[in-house]
Amino acid sequence: MLVCIAREFGSGGHEIGKRLAQMLGYAFYDQELVTEAVKKSNISPDTLENADEKRESPWLHRIFYDDGNKELRGVTANEAMFRMQSAVILEAAQKEHCVFVGRCADDVLKRAGIKRLSLFITAPFHDRVDRKMQLTGMDEKSVTSLIRKTDKQRKSYYNFYADGSWGKPYNFDLCINSSAWGIEHTAKALAVLVRQTEGVFEKKGEKGNVESPI
Repeated sequence: MLVCIAREFGSGGHEIGKRLAQMLGYAFYDQELVTEAVKKSNISPDTLENADEKRESPWLHRIFYDDGNKELRGVTANEAMFRMQSAVILEAAQKEHCVFVGRCADDVLKRAGIKRLSLFITAPFHDRVDRKMQLTGMDEKSVTSLIRKTDKQRKSYYNFYADGSWGKPYNFDLCINSSAWGIEHTAKALAVLVRQTEGVFEKKGEKGNVESPI
């Protein structure tokens, strides 16, 4: 069973995904996708981390020609990061039950013909501002700006690399407002849903040999 979570910034999507994975005993991939991708390239970790979940800018980008992986030569850090993370997602999907957060995981698996449950975690804007203020200690103005900027980056990234529209309900199997039940109860409700659908996905899912994007 593979669960893919897309999320608005401040909605608690990372924490919900992490708790969901713990409840189910699944592998959890979020920052881990960055770590594993960095291992696959000679591009500096800082450069790749700065490219994470960001679409390349047509005005500000750098092409790399000295990477040890010939498939990544001549591409930008953003493109290299996407390809390497996609490879990690596909490799993990063949080995174990997983919860993936972000990185267009739902679309990566869809293109490979692999069955998955795609979720979008949302929350009212003011709730997201309050949550991030409590977590970071930043003032309201700064948090508001950060949320708008991050959501814009995620939308641009998803709409560029994926065959769908970020945040549009019809593009996901389930959209859920994390403010309605809170982080813990949202994760518990999703765990029940996943357990009830595991058998169906295992029967219908396709897990043949998948070609890596790099």
